[in-house]
Amino acid sequence: MNVVAMTDSTETGEDQQRFIVNLMSEKGETPYVRSCEVVSSAFRNRTSFVNTMPLEEVFCDPIAEGLNDCVNMLSGETQVISLPSLILEVPGLVLAGAHILTTVNDDGSQSIIIRFRISLGGIGYAFRPDVGFGAGLEDLTREVSAQVLTDLALPLLNVLSATEAGLVDAESAIGSLSQQLADRVHEIRFQIELVKRYTDGLERQRNNPQGADAVKDQPRRLSSC
Repeated sequence: MNVVAMTDSTETGEDQQRFIVNLMSEKGETPYVRSCEVVSSAFRNRTSFVNTMPLEEVFCDPIAEGLNDCVNMLSGETQVISLPSLILEVPGLVLAGAHILTTVNDDGSQSIIIRFRISLGGIGYAFRPDVGFGAGLEDLTREVSAQVLTDLALPLLNVLSATEAGLVDAESAIGSLSQQLADRVHEIRFQIELVKRYTDGLERQRNNPQGADAVKDQPRRLSSC
């Protein structure tokens, strides 16, 4: 699991694709996966599991390990944990910003919800191959990339065009643009980091067809941006 030291005080990504894992844990037992949900502004796709399958039997190793780390943070009582800087990644998929909600039922069992507010890439990459999911679910990767372009490149191009035409003073225009970007620096940095991680993962996968297997052997690490 990658824990990224990243300030993210704004709840960005409300229109991003989100991923939700619903778990159940009988009293004193290992949690099992009840269902998974992919949620976007256009649709909500829920998949329920018939058998009581633990995380390791549903998700690929890096994702299962990250989810297990989230579960291990729980105290066994009803609680809410927010991990806005948490990022889980495998080639083709980045999950970011976790929110964990657990409820203890009267019989001692626990209902656990782990919600990632941004899911960038094909969610099928999160699952083990034998589960039967493909990696072709529609994602918002292009939209996020276009948003980064809109936030950075287009305003700069507009300023350069205006100063070149003599419509505005270059120094004051650049200063105004810098202030606008500074006001959104955490949001923009977060978006750039997600796109970078996603494209880097795809590049590693293209260069190494066995990349998904190789990820299992990589050490877990702390990184910052």
